[in-house]
Amino acid sequence: MKAMARNAVAEPVLYEVRDGVAFITLNRPEAMNAMNGAMCDALKAAWIRLEQDEAARVGVLSANGDHFSVGKDLKEVDDSGIPHRLHMAYPPNGRGLYKPLIAAVQGYVLGGAYAFAIRGSDLTIAADDTQIGFPEAKAGVSIAPIGYLPYMPFKISLEFLLLAWKGGRMVDANRAYHFGMVNEVTSRADLMATAVRWAEMLKEVPPLYIKAIKYGHYRDAQLRYLENEHEFVDFIHPQMVSADRQEAFAAFRERRKPNFKGR
Repeated sequence: MKAMARNAVAEPVLYEVRDGVAFITLNRPEAMNAMNGAMCDALKAAWIRLEQDEAARVGVLSANGDHFSVGKDLKEVDDSGIPHRLHMAYPPNGRGLYKPLIAAVQGYVLGGAYAFAIRGSDLTIAADDTQIGFPEAKAGVSIAPIGYLPYMPFKISLEFLLLAWKGGRMVDANRAYHFGMVNEVTSRADLMATAVRWAEMLKEVPPLYIKAIKYGHYRDAQLRYLENEHEFVDFIHPQMVSADRQEAFAAFRERRKPNFKGR
């Protein structure tokens, strides 16, 4: 691999295929892999690439550094105009991504990162130093109402959403395994080897079987508010920012027929 040029910006997400496994790696370790706009866009592109990649049978999502991710980058001022940018980067399991996705996590798995590593991945392998939290309340982040999380008993699900932040009671790896939030707990040193072992097992399952299972499994598990966000992004927002909308306003003001371009 060529050395990075001085002052060059590292790719926020790395993608590499080895022996039928696509390794998708969060690559902002200096920021504890906080998810900024560039990382979200790269992740969204990675799921499309994984599904279309004939060389890849399984995806493994992991992160460079001591922590998987602390969630949304609250230091970033996002002026891209892209709505719900973090949510749009979630793995589209059962509706756009049918290949199996394994998350291999370590250290902090906080906020939005929980949605990628636990809810957004089919299987999750956790290093024994993993701490899963949801610090939105403490960070002052407003969220839409979140329904019962089917990965935990009802009371624990509510506890997690209300109190799982640093200084409260985060869920450690062993407690997460107890509740079925992760599939295996291993040492930090063996994390990737364990994830690859699971990937090798999945490679022995027919792809169309996996596709059918994922479609059925996720069909009724999608939270409605996330579906509403996708509908807004796919249909409403393009109208709001389109040239045709501006042309309609201009034509109305100028009392003339509009000249629409379909964009």
